[in-house]
Amino acid sequence: MKIVAALFLVLSFGFAKKDFYYSYINSDGKQISENLKQTISDTRDKIWQVKVLIREGRTDEAYDLANEMLKLNKLDILKSDVILSFCEASLALQKKRYAREAADILEDAVNSSIIHEKNLPRAYMLLVDLKLSINRTDDAEYYADVLHTAFDDPTTKAYGKIYKAKVHTHKKEYRQAEILLYEILTKTTDLHIATIVADYLYDVYVYDRKKDKAYELISKVLEKNIDFYADNSFKAIEKIKKLIRADMPEFAEKILIELIKRTDNPDSIEDFNYMLAGIYMDMYDRTDKYLKKAYDIYMELMRVYPRGLYIDKVKMYIDEILMRLGKIKPADIEGKYKLVESMKQKMLLQELFNDLEDKNFDKILRARRIYQQIADKTARRFGYANIDMIIDKVTEDMIKNFLDNNKCVQVKEALLKAKEETLHFLIGNDRYKFKFFDCVVEVPFDRAYLVVQKAFRASRDADIYHYLEKMALSLGYVDEAVKHSQMVEMIADKKVLSDEFLTRFQLYTMINDDKSMDKFFIYALNHQDYIKDNENKPMIIDFYYAYYLYLLKQNKIKDAKDILAKLYKKQDEFDVRIYSPFVEMELAKDAKNNAEPKKALSYLERIFTYDRVNIKEEEKARIYYEMTKLYETLGQKGNYTITLNKCKALQGVDDNLYKKMCDEL
Repeated sequence: MKIVAALFLVLSFGFAKKDFYYSYINSDGKQISENLKQTISDTRDKIWQVKVLIREGRTDEAYDLANEMLKLNKLDILKSDVILSFCEASLALQKKRYAREAADILEDAVNSSIIHEKNLPRAYMLLVDLKLSINRTDDAEYYADVLHTAFDDPTTKAYGKIYKAKVHTHKKEYRQAEILLYEILTKTTDLHIATIVADYLYDVYVYDRKKDKAYELISKVLEKNIDFYADNSFKAIEKIKKLIRADMPEFAEKILIELIKRTDNPDSIEDFNYMLAGIYMDMYDRTDKYLKKAYDIYMELMRVYPRGLYIDKVKMYIDEILMRLGKIKPADIEGKYKLVESMKQKMLLQELFNDLEDKNFDKILRARRIYQQIADKTARRFGYANIDMIIDKVTEDMIKNFLDNNKCVQVKEALLKAKEETLHFLIGNDRYKFKFFDCVVEVPFDRAYLVVQKAFRASRDADIYHYLEKMALSLGYVDEAVKHSQMVEMIADKKVLSDEFLTRFQLYTMINDDKSMDKFFIYALNHQDYIKDNENKPMIIDFYYAYYLYLLKQNKIKDAKDILAKLYKKQDEFDVRIYSPFVEMELAKDAKNNAEPKKALSYLERIFTYDRVNIKEEEKARIYYEMTKLYETLGQKGNYTITLNKCKALQGVDDNLYKKMCDEL
């Protein structure tokens, strides 16, 4: 009862974590190629897809995708994540052969420093699970101990105890496992960790045949954190593994999920699953998300209840979903449903959407009279109020579709034939206005620039001139970009002027002369509010760097230090180190001058914790030398010796001043 009470208190706390990945600029401070960005993005999407496939129980597909990534990935920056994704998929197969292979690969990757430091806790967790799955208990215990002792943050330490408890459970030392898990529950305020602990503690109780405690504990988890349990229910009850997902708002859905989890009645399970699939069909949001959910349920129903009450409708709805997902064509199933009016209308409407997908807009318009016979109810099932709404916006939707999917090349092609009225519509539509201009900036071409410039020559919309400025910059028309920037300033819309601040910085950087840059920085000094407004945009990092150097040149030391501190903070926020180790070295120098050796040392030590910073040997020599002097000042003899030896071991920099000073120490 004490454990349940502790869990009840813990489950009232939680937090959300927001991660921002920035990949516009490489370690040399240059824009990376579009192909490389796309490769990184595609691989990260596949890594996420592996996670989704595992959650949905499609472990063979997850392994095949992860194995393919492992074989084909050539990017060092992604090796760590790809290996971990492969190991997760291998573990999910629950077969010793795959687990053994994954354990060997991951162990080698950890020992070879391929796994990023930030991913090491996850790697050790996987190693524990993999080793346990192949009965290498001693190895698993070793990695659980590393996880618990080698990391200082409370979250990782908690996971260390969880994984030590897993080892105890594997060895049937249930009492020791219960003690460890209970200790976490009494100390943590993290909702996620508390629920993981409670969920695993439930398993320990089951293994230990403490059925009453297990039931009481799982009841509290359901009461206080039903979403988490829904996410993981497939591990305990295979037949509902694809039914329960987090972040589902509909109360009816939650009730059905509860009923499915709690009932042992086969007839009730069939009813509830059929109802849940119907709800997902009605929740269609013009993506495949809910269709796939419904499909999974229908397939399970057909497998478990081949002669069930709903089998005929289940087969029909499976055909409908496959048709709507593009797996089969309407013509392939036309003969099966000649007498079912609702399916005939769905097939007809799917043909319309297939033509829309194939960009056969003329064909849609020619068949308008036929499509108008489709009932509004059928149109609503496809996410539209009525059929007229679809037909009337075919031309408009063509460009919208390109914009929504960021198909800027197709937008460019469409704009080559677009009328001025279409441009006016796009610019006047709040939803698509900025998408349209972003596409034209991303894929610039002379004709679009000239058409937009001509169409809005008399405009008083500062946003348009700002985008014209960006288009001109993209095309290399610096002089014209200056004129558009002047128009933005003339219209004097404060919001747009603020938005245009970093574009103006980019413009003056392209002009690339000291006089122009001094002019811009005087502008910046007079508009500190614009700097603040743009501080969460990635380009602010480049601005801070240039601004810092300018302020130093102007002998505005205090202001320069403030900007340097902001630059350091922003690099942390965006997790990008394009100006490292320069920033840390400057901060360390300042701290040292202020008689703050510990602070100076912390900046220098942190440089070597970054994953994506290429430090030149000359820079290493200086950093190591400065660190040795600071260690000497602080009386840290061990660190002094280690760092000095690193400095002396540097190759190819014998003429470097700092290397020479290291050698003389």
